[in-house]
Amino acid sequence: MSGGSIELHRLANALEPATRWSGSTGVEFTPYTAWADVRQALSNVAPVPEFTVTDQGGFLEYRSEASCVSVIVVDDEEEERGYHVGHGDIWSVSLWAPVWAN
Repeated sequence: MSGGSIELHRLANALEPATRWSGSTGVEFTPYTAWADVRQALSNVAPVPEFTVTDQGGFLEYRSEASCVSVIVVDDEEEERGYHVGHGDIWSVSLWAPVWAN
């Protein structure tokens, strides 16, 4: 397998890189991304991805085998937004693609 991960939680305390990336890509990077907002946006896309949910101890993993995406979401009720992401925010997004060995 090959793939990569985008650690969105790092944007909460790294405003300088986010500003630099925004300037070079034209994409605004917010310090927090709520999973509920992403799920709402995905509900407008056909077909809506199906996710398998797994408890990761303080996090929930939403995994879609069909689209090769895994989203880790903070699931600690006591976590609040601040220097880091809070409850219900996306911690990271991972993408993978199967690669067959020769």
